[in-house]
Amino acid sequence: MYGALAGALVYADAHTALPTAPDDAPTPLALKFLAAVAGLGGFLLVAHWLIPGGGMALPAPPHTTPRDGSDLLWAIVPALLGAGTGLLARWSQPRLAHALARLGTPMVQTLAGTALFALLAAAVPLVRFSGHHELVHALEHGVTAAAALLGLALLKALAMALCLASGWRGGQIFPLLFAGAAAELAAVNGLPVLPVTVALVAGMTAAATVGMGKPVGVLLIMLLLTGASAPGALCVGALVGYGAARLLPARAGH
Repeated sequence: MYGALAGALVYADAHTALPTAPDDAPTPLALKFLAAVAGLGGFLLVAHWLIPGGGMALPAPPHTTPRDGSDLLWAIVPALLGAGTGLLARWSQPRLAHALARLGTPMVQTLAGTALFALLAAAVPLVRFSGHHELVHALEHGVTAAAALLGLALLKALAMALCLASGWRGGQIFPLLFAGAAAELAAVNGLPVLPVTVALVAGMTAAATVGMGKPVGVLLIMLLLTGASAPGALCVGALVGYGAARLLPARAGH
C-alpha cells in the first residue's frame, strides 16, 4: 500500500505543497505517521488476508515459550552468531566494491563481480537466489555438520555482499536470514541443548538487523515469517543486532 501509485501521489502532493523547502529538509511528522500507518496496514493485509496460511512461514519446530525467562538467555549466543554474519556482509561489501572499482568501468566491475559470483554459486549451489526457498530446504533436508553450516553462513553473507558490490540491486532480507539461520543451525549442532526455534529466530533477527540497520522493520518481517513463537528471542536478536550495527559506519541501503 505504501508503494502503490496512490501512496506515491499523496507523498508527491505533500511535497509540492512546500516549494520553498530545501532538498534536505526533514520529512514532516505527519508524513512519517502516514507512512507508518500505510506500511502497517499493508503488512497486516498481506499477512492475514492475501497469503494463505498467514505468510511465508518458515518450517521451524513448534516451540512453547517458558515463563521463566530462559529463552532470553538461550537466545544470546545465537544472536551473537547471527550478528557476526551480518557484520561480515556489511564489512565486506565496501571492500569488495573498492577492489572491483580498480578493474575499470562500472560495466567491467559488474561483469567481473558476476563471474566471481557464478563460480561461487556453481561450487556451492545453496548460495544462489534470495535464500528463502534454500532456507526452507536446509531446514527440512539440509546439512547437519556444524562446520559445513557455519561455512555456508559465511559464504552466503559474502555472496550477497559481492552481488551488491558488483552493482546488482535487490532485497537483502532473505540472504541475511539464510546466513543467520545457517549459523544458528551450526550452533544447535554444537550445543544440542539450545532450543532450535529460539536459536533460529534470534540469529535470523540479529543478522537481518545488522545488515539492514532497521530493527523495527526486521521485527515486522520476522513476525510475518515466524509468528510469535519465540518473542523473547525475537527481541534479543533485534537488540543484539542493533548494538552490533552501531560498530560499523552508517551507509545507504539498497
